[in-house]
Amino acid sequence: MEIEHILRDFGLILGAGLVSQLIATVIKIPQMVVLVAAGALIGPSVLGLVSNPLGGVGAQLLFNIGVALILFHVGTGISLRVISKTAVGLGLLVLPGVLLTAVIVALVVSPVFGVAFPVALLVGAVLSATDPAILIPLFDRLKLRPKVSQTVIAESAFNDVTGTVLTLTLVGVVEAGGFTFSGSALEFTKELVLGALIGVVAGAVLCYAVASTTKAGIWDESPGVAILAVVALAYFSTESLGGSAYLATFVMGLMVGNMEWLGLGHHDEHAALLEGFLGQVAEIATLLVFVTLGLNLPFEALSRYFVGGLLVMFVFIFVARPITVLACLLPDRRGEWTGKEIAFISWCRETSVIPAAVASLLLARGVEGAEIAVSMVALAVCVTLLLQATTAGYLARRLNLVD
Repeated sequence: MEIEHILRDFGLILGAGLVSQLIATVIKIPQMVVLVAAGALIGPSVLGLVSNPLGGVGAQLLFNIGVALILFHVGTGISLRVISKTAVGLGLLVLPGVLLTAVIVALVVSPVFGVAFPVALLVGAVLSATDPAILIPLFDRLKLRPKVSQTVIAESAFNDVTGTVLTLTLVGVVEAGGFTFSGSALEFTKELVLGALIGVVAGAVLCYAVASTTKAGIWDESPGVAILAVVALAYFSTESLGGSAYLATFVMGLMVGNMEWLGLGHHDEHAALLEGFLGQVAEIATLLVFVTLGLNLPFEALSRYFVGGLLVMFVFIFVARPITVLACLLPDRRGEWTGKEIAFISWCRETSVIPAAVASLLLARGVEGAEIAVSMVALAVCVTLLLQATTAGYLARRLNLVD
């Protein structure tokens, strides 16, 4: 009966996601908002049709492997040739920029919710990541200039990883009851370095395995099987060694998406097969993650933190993001950033899959401040999507950033 129950819940969650996509298309609002609402509707708090608790195996597997596959897909869509011209600004955005955003948000969260600064910084770290899952289709539709679109998408993918590693590092700080700067910094660095190294090695193996222009490309006609196998093995290998599994999978996707730098390539039909497979997997994972987030929304906590949360959202959008972008892009002389480009990047950031997954993992683990983190992420998903994603096209056209 348990297997039947799991399969039924899986079908209902996926069905709710598909219906939500249709509704979002008809009423022209971001689908992530409708997905979360659908999850809340069919979940235990309203209709009680589905229960997929965050502490269960299904949700844990979904948030780990599902998010890893989304990041892999995002990596394949980024051009190293384009982002190499803005490498300095991008590097500043995804490393010190994430920390700067987390600190600014924490300075508000701590007094507003009356929590210790390490807990507030943990909440800020969860919120600091943006999300490429929404930005890619949005920018494709807008025909935004490649310099801006590729930089923002790459920032979103990289700072998802940085924000996740920073969050998990701060979990240890919160659970230990205080900062140990050398230990925390060492753990943060180790996770990034190990994740990058394993990603490069596994990515190289995968590139040669799925390439059509080499005799080693034994899986060029069935790249989906190779990707699932290598991503899963690399993910759990990285986790067991203490590295960032999210970074490893993203680096693998980045390498597969830029195989020409290794002198490799795909035939057109194989490239289309790979992109179609990855797009479908990423879409399914996105549907499942957001509906599951809606199922587990802490409504009592949301109502308790709503008023303070609005103040946090104001600082998050109108203070933390512009300060971070200015501090990171102004020193990048090679990028030749214009005021219009900086203004658009300051406005264009959405909270989505990765922060939702990370906050849900904190809640499942019972970390102090996890309810605040989940509540703030749920609020940020709604506010940033309804306010920023819906106005990004208008702003891009007004600033003449559309080709």
